[in-house]
Amino acid sequence: MSRRFAVPAILLFTLAIASSCGHGSSILGASGASVSLDEEWQLGNQLAAQVDSQVQLNRDPRLNDYVRSVGERIHARTPLAGRPFDFKVINDPSVNAFALPGGHVYVNTGLIAQADKADMLAGVMAHEMSHVVARHAIKQAEQAQEINAIGSILLGQNPGALQSIVANILAGGAMARFSREDEKEADDLGVGFMAQAGFDPRGMLEMFEKLLSLEQSRPNAVDKFLSDHPTTQSRINDIRNRIQGMPPGIVDEPAYQEARRAAM
Repeated sequence: MSRRFAVPAILLFTLAIASSCGHGSSILGASGASVSLDEEWQLGNQLAAQVDSQVQLNRDPRLNDYVRSVGERIHARTPLAGRPFDFKVINDPSVNAFALPGGHVYVNTGLIAQADKADMLAGVMAHEMSHVVARHAIKQAEQAQEINAIGSILLGQNPGALQSIVANILAGGAMARFSREDEKEADDLGVGFMAQAGFDPRGMLEMFEKLLSLEQSRPNAVDKFLSDHPTTQSRINDIRNRIQGMPPGIVDEPAYQEARRAAM
């Protein structure tokens, strides 16, 4: 981990680039315009290649096919439906999920084990995908004035910075520090996307309620996820208010329960 301190100019960007969740300062004035979508997707491909080489990806075809199908159903309802997203499962018992710039979404088997129903899994995935859609990581890099770091990585001139970013992603520690507005936007967008994809939006509410309950009864089970995805009662209340009046949708599917057994 000492390598990340060897590139202090990259540190703020290192903390910002992984599209995980947290709280932090406002990014007023950041638009994401400094980096094109093509560049963001190129950056994401480089990050994902490194992540894939350093984690144990799950290879069960039923589980991967189902997670991919959920992701694609939600993806099709986003403004970025024309750009490729990919969805992968990591063999890791810790409760965690994260997304990289450029539409790379990862879900741990530990989180799937806690997602009792298909709509709960869809809620987490829709939230992570919404950070990508809103380009929160790129906007954070802009605000931190670390956009030049992206250019050096894209040009292959800073492999140390790329490796530092990946190390932070895999550590599950301090990553992006999104504002409350970012988190609310990801919740709001995610609820809308999953509902449009046919899933019951109450799944997001129930998943966050379960994680909050686990934090109180079995904190070690969810500490990695909650370090980057702080789930508060006020946030849960916001989601509950957001879904009032929304029509019900798919709560569970036999295909999910069959696939989920591979994660347990």
